[in-house]
Amino acid sequence: MKTTHRHYAEELGDFHRLCRFTTANEDHLRAHSTWCLGRVVDWKYGLYDNKLAVAGFCDKNACLWFDAFGEMAGFAISESGDEGFAILTGEGYRFLFEEMLQWVFEHWGHRDPRLSIEITERQTWEIGVLERYVFQRVASFLTRCFDLTQPLPERSPLEPGFTIVDMATHPDLRAQRILRADAFGGASPLTEEELRRQLEFYNHAQQGPIYHPQCDLCVMAEDGRFVSGCEALIDARNAIADIERICTHSGFRRRGFARAVIQECLYRLQEMGLRRAYITGYSPAALALYGSLGHTSESTSYVYEGPVR
Repeated sequence: MKTTHRHYAEELGDFHRLCRFTTANEDHLRAHSTWCLGRVVDWKYGLYDNKLAVAGFCDKNACLWFDAFGEMAGFAISESGDEGFAILTGEGYRFLFEEMLQWVFEHWGHRDPRLSIEITERQTWEIGVLERYVFQRVASFLTRCFDLTQPLPERSPLEPGFTIVDMATHPDLRAQRILRADAFGGASPLTEEELRRQLEFYNHAQQGPIYHPQCDLCVMAEDGRFVSGCEALIDARNAIADIERICTHSGFRRRGFARAVIQECLYRLQEMGLRRAYITGYSPAALALYGSLGHTSESTSYVYEGPVR
């Protein structure tokens, strides 16, 4: 079958093309990739230091494949411009995986001695291709699905003095940035200069086409500090969401705050009429928490690393 491919081009409207492809192939991609609409949007709008340092980051970190009729068949993408990459193909085009993998070797193979890709348990054919290219499984993680058409478990109560706020009614970007820097950074607190510089681009993700401030939630202490939070990335066309950026400040862990904020997010998504929500967990603590929230199904994914090049 005749196919063509080319580098991502912002001026050709390729961001919208990636988004339309992802929403149109949601069920297939949910089973045959670890990507969703929210992750594609984050790739463009989630600006971090390493992305800001690369001129034309998007153009350098995606390649699109088309069939003989000019319809998009799949794409290769690198989330952070490093050794990690993903290959997404439409239903009926999984045979392109090996060709796309070879393209990744040729164009991104210099980025690190070992390339890395995430694969779902249902991608048995793709796993076979990877193993022929001497990729090895190095880690696994779980994604749990919550059926929002069914009654949800009762909300967990918060300690006195703590409330749940959203970024629509309480848009405190500074407090949210401090929370996420502590929860995800694991290092010393940000200096005022570091905080100022990060806030210059931190709200860029909120300009994205699927951002919903009512589902960008934080638990707030009496003194105004944010102690836990999460955000729903919503694919409204498919009535689904992925709950991401779940975090708790290091000084407030093991007090039920993450559970409470996730439950509030699930209730809000249900009230909006969404049908399903997904949460992915990596650490044992995260897996235990997400597994106790009433999920209806789960799937396993793997991280494969390529041979040293």
